[in-house]
Formats: sequence, structure tokens, C-alpha cells
Amino acid sequence: MIFRPSRPLDIDPARQEVLDLEALAGIVRRTAGALYAAGLRSGDRFVVYKDNHFDCLLLASAGVRIGAIPVMVSGLLPPDPTRALLERVEPKLLVSNQRLLASKGSDGALLSAFAEQTLSLDEGDSSALSFAELYGSTDPTPAPRPDDELMMLTHTSGTTGVPKLIMYTPAKLQREMARLECRHLPPITFGRDDVVAMFTPYVHARAFTWLYSTLTLSPTKVLVMSDSDPEVVGPMFHQHRPTVIEALPIDYVRLEKLANDPRSDAFASVRAFISNFDGVRWSTIRPFLNASRHPFPLWREGYGQSETGGMGMTFVTRRTANKRREELPGPRRVGRPMPGFVALKVVDPKTFQPVPNGQPGLVLARTKARCIGYYKEPERWQEKAVGEWWNTGDIGIKSRTGALMLIDREVNYVPGGSNLEQEDILVDRLPGGHDVALLPVPDGPPVPIVATPDGKLDGELWKRVSRGRPPMAEPIVIDAEDMPRTGTGKIIREELRRRYLDEAEHPGTGRWT
Repeated sequence: MIFRPSRPLDIDPARQEVLDLEALAGIVRRTAGALYAAGLRSGDRFVVYKDNHFDCLLLASAGVRIGAIPVMVSGLLPPDPTRALLERVEPKLLVSNQRLLASKGSDGALLSAFAEQTLSLDEGDSSALSFAELYGSTDPTPAPRPDDELMMLTHTSGTTGVPKLIMYTPAKLQREMARLECRHLPPITFGRDDVVAMFTPYVHARAFTWLYSTLTLSPTKVLVMSDSDPEVVGPMFHQHRPTVIEALPIDYVRLEKLANDPRSDAFASVRAFISNFDGVRWSTIRPFLNASRHPFPLWREGYGQSETGGMGMTFVTRRTANKRREELPGPRRVGRPMPGFVALKVVDPKTFQPVPNGQPGLVLARTKARCIGYYKEPERWQEKAVGEWWNTGDIGIKSRTGALMLIDREVNYVPGGSNLEQEDILVDRLPGGHDVALLPVPDGPPVPIVATPDGKLDGELWKRVSRGRPPMAEPIVIDAEDMPRTGTGKIIREELRRRYLDEAEHPGTGRWT
């Protein structure tokens, strides 16, 4: 098995373009030496805050090797919430690059002020330790964390403010979250002949469980992508012919032009497209399945949360994808819970008593993979932990056969409909490059925020698009670049309320977001 990064790793002075397991292990050992030389010791917390790439995982692995606790922070997180996380964890060491270290919060303070020491991965600020100078220092004796002790912190998406920090132990992350996909279950998991391409925020727990499964199942080649620029992806996929691709919905959106290009065969060999983190629009699924020349390509969509890992999955075939979304009426189907791994139930949001199949309610999950808490925020954890069950904050319907269909987040839920379903249908009717966020309000129909490539929307087009759909207010039209999103591409609906609805109240309680 070999790894091919889309660009050289930021922590590899040799700038290798092909990495086998021995090379990766060497980078981890030498990086562990650098972290130890920078003063990091067993039990210390250190923050990894850098431009997204596969080496985020290797930095974390190097820290875990010496018993330190990595705090994984997305390089796309703005300075102010990043500062809040730094203040919460009080890190011994901040590992970052100059572009991010030079950024300042709203009060003008540099992030380096909130860590005991800073380690810079590139040259610049003389006040920071140089990673290049420490790289290759003596590798200390490994000191892995015990199974039941804190091993790592990652943060939630932050759609409602400063993200929460999720606490993982080795038992939860390695033994429970990763165990299902480490099994050989064709065609769901990798085979040894697969060429796997991964687009993900490598600071997220999902990246760690994916890496465990990759090392266990050993596909022939792994393409680790740092971004989804079509100019980079096209030539790389043409050369290496991936058979399995996993990406965020926002990555698939960026690659749609490549999938729609009849001159490109970038996706011709793909047998499985995998999507995680958020629901993906029907209009995005379709061109990728059509671009594959495999006789029976599948789209696999996962349902899960950072606190629980995977809770269910569903599959879309090419035949189904080529139907219009409105021809498949009803809320978005996210699949069935994984037998022996996860149990799901739907309850009344007020009484927490189970509701009959076919009726909407709050979705609770029970899984051994549930993480152990929110760091220094036990009250927020207790709000969502219901004994052995986990409150997802989603409103859904369970069918008689056990399939789960999602309606909305509880904070946005209005009885009698599904804004997520309406968004899917509206976007499927609109031309490419458009997106819609429906914001429910207490005293009227939902307000559609329509994002377009040029910030303009033809009135006649909108009339055709909205014909036959439930009542909506007049659309607010914005440029696609102005749609507020998290680092994983999720729409920040609370920010839309602040900008365009004068912070109008949402219909739900918002207790479990």
C-alpha cells in the first residue's frame, strides 16, 4: 500500500511524492522527536492548527506516540473561536503555520499569546520554535495513553457559535468508532485492489477512523487530497484512476464541473462515492454516478455525528439518482442503524416517550462509540446525554421496517413539513451553482435564502421553481460566495438569521444543537 498526497506534506522536508508505510512511520517518529524537543511531554495538551492536509493526522499520531493529547482545530476556523478553544484547553504547545500565526483576533491579539510555546511549520516569526530545526531529534520512548484515558480532542462544526470540544479515549475512537469499517464487507469497505481517494478535514475524528480502516484493509493506493481544486484533482485522477472516493458535500459541489465535463474521465473507474458530514443535494449526486463507467456504481451516504461516529447509511443507485428529487416524495432517507452497533429510537421532544412508527419525533441513538464528554463543558454534555441514549437534536421518522428519515434539526422544525426536503427539491429544479436555505420564522412562511453564482435571480425562474411547493416568503438573493459555511461546508443558518432576518427567533428550542 502506498500513499500519494496531492501536494507534499508540510512536515516532510524531503517533499516525497510517494509514501509507503515505512516512510510514514519514519515521519511520525521524527515528528515525535521534534514535539518532544519543543518541550511536549506525556499528558500535555497541544493544538494542531494548520492548513488542511494529511499531515494533521501524522502530527496527532506523533503526539499520541509520546503520550501527549492533540487538540485538533481546523485551519478554516476564524481567529476568535480558535482563541476561545485555546483559552479553554491551555495548551503547552501550539503547532501551526505562519499564515495562521499572523492572523489576529478582533482585539488584535495573536494566537501565540494563548499557548506556552509555539512551533512553526514554516519559516517566518522568530519568536516561534522552528519545526525544521527540531525535526529528526531523538525519538523518545513511546508512551501510549491507556484505553480509558483522554487521548484526543476534536471540535464540532460550530454552526451555532464557538465549537464544542469532544473528548475521545483510545477505547472509543479506535476500538468502537472504527471497528465496523475495519471489517472486510465488500462492496461497502475497501478491497485490496481499490484505489482510494480521500477529501476530508484531517483534524476531524472521521479522518482517524478512516485511517484505521485504510491501514487494516490495505487498498493498493491511497490518494490523500488537501483540497478539491478541479485543476489539481483532474490530472491526478486521470493518472491514478480512483475506484472509491470519499468527500464532503462541499467538495463534490466544487468538483461538479469536472464530473459534467464530457472530455474528462476523472471518475470513470469509480465504483463507490462516499459522502459524510452533511446531506448532499440530489443534483450533486447525479452527475458523479453518471460520470462513472462502472456497470453498477453506488453512492453511499453516512448518517452520524462527531460524538457517536456512524449511526446509519443509505445507498443511491444511478437509476434512482436520475429521477428528480420530487419523484421520490418524503423526507431524506438516511438508512437503517447498523445491527449490533447502533440502536435508534424516535421520541416525543417534550415527554421523551417513544412515538409510533411513521410519526415525527426527536431521534435518540445508543452506541458504545459515544464519546466521553465535552471538554470543560459538562453541562452541555448532560443536556444531550439521556442515560445510555444520545440526543442527536434531529427530528426524524422511523418507518415500520426500521429505516430512518430526517425531517429537520429540532431548532428549525415546524410541524407538518420538512424544510430539508423542500430545499432538496428547489435546488434540484434550479440551475447548477445555486443553493437554498429555508429559514422558518414563528409568524409566517419560511424565508428562502437563495445563493446564486452572480447574486441575481430571475423572477420568472423562481416562479417556475417554486410552483406547486408549500408557501414561502419572497426570496432573499445572495452571492454564492456570501453563503456562510463552516469548515466542512455546512450552512451556518444562525448567521443567516443575524444578517437577513434581524435575528428572528427559530421555531424550535435549540436546546440540543
